[in-house]
Order: sequence, then C-alpha cells, then structure tokens
Amino acid sequence: MVDITLLTLGITNCYLIKGRNGYILVDAGSLYKGKKFLKKLRMLDINPQDISLIIITHGHYDHVGSLASIKRATQAKVAMTPFENKIVAQGKVVIPKGTNVMGQIVSILGKVFSFLFKFEQVAADYLITEEFPLDDFNIEGKIVLTPGHTEGSLSVILDDGRAMVGDLAMNKPIGNIFPLFADFPNQIYSSWDKLIEWGVEKVYPAHGAVFSIDLIKEGLDRRK
Repeated sequence: MVDITLLTLGITNCYLIKGRNGYILVDAGSLYKGKKFLKKLRMLDINPQDISLIIITHGHYDHVGSLASIKRATQAKVAMTPFENKIVAQGKVVIPKGTNVMGQIVSILGKVFSFLFKFEQVAADYLITEEFPLDDFNIEGKIVLTPGHTEGSLSVILDDGRAMVGDLAMNKPIGNIFPLFADFPNQIYSSWDKLIEWGVEKVYPAHGAVFSIDLIKEGLDRRK
C-alpha cells in the first residue's frame, strides 16, 4: 500500500504521497509555513527535491499560502485546474460562501480581513482539465475533477481506494462532513456520487480526521 504522510501546515491537512522513487504533495498549507514544512521533511529524512509534484485541490489561501516557498525549496511542478490557476497566478484572495450560519459569519469576517491572507503568486505547470493519471510520477492513482467547493476543485484518488479531497468534504466538527463553505453546494453531492463511482473507501479531508466513505453515503441518503 502506498504510504501517505499527514503534514499539518496551519489549519490545513496536506498529504505527502510516496511513489516508487519520489513523492507528490497534495496542497501547500497556510501562510508562512515553508520553514515548518522543511523541518517536517528533515524529521522524516526526506530530501525536498525528492518531491516532484505539488497538487493544489483549490486556490484558497489556506491551501496555497506557502505554495511559493515550498515550490522554491522542492523545485516541484505544480498542478491545478485552469480556474484555480487564474486565482493563484494572481495571488488573489477569494473568500468562499458559507453553507450554514457559522460558515456565513466566518465568510463575512474573512472578506473584511482578507488583506491579512495575501499570498505570493504561483502559476501552474500542469493545467488539469480532465482525469490525469499519476503514472509518470510513479504513483498508482489519478487526479480527478470534483467541483462544488469551488468551480475548479479537484481530488487525488489512489488505486487502493483512498482519496485526498481538499474541501469537498470535511470532518470538523466530527461527523459533520458537508463543507462549511461552497460556491456550488449542489455540485458537492454530484462530486460525492463520483467518489463512490470511483471506488473510494477512505476520505482524507483538508480539515479534520480521515473517515470512511460510508459517511458520504449516509449524507447522500439523507438528501433523498
């Protein structure tokens, strides 16, 4: 089974996936976490330049805040969808819409203080517009499009049934997996259906603990 290592960078779970001769990283954490990232790699005895690809699930500041510094340290290529690239390549801070009262309050506050979340611009090396196999990076898996949280959100699905989904679902507070924020809430459910079709068994969210796909199935059942 492919090794997945959790790297918590700020408020975001980032995931380091080990291939046969290197690593890929899913998301790049909050602002000013580049040094923390390198410290974690030293503890794991991983050479930063053994990371060949950084996959960005979407362009919100807590997922790309340290992307520029991590890219410089690793010399890795960056992959994201064209929609998210427009945001990240401009260093544009976008605050998503809340899906419940708590999310709406946080969204309002985020817009007021958005100047605090400014991040360094980074352009994608790979623009993901369709299913993207990871064979060239010696990872048995693929990048897939899973819109809903944002228009250009994506996920990474390994052949063994584990998926890193960004903010397509969260487990914080425990058991409440529908994201607090989503630009297209109805598309969340469509993307959840796709996860099931792709054979996902374990979900690795950007916020909260790993959980079983059964929670997503239950969420879809409640919607019927």
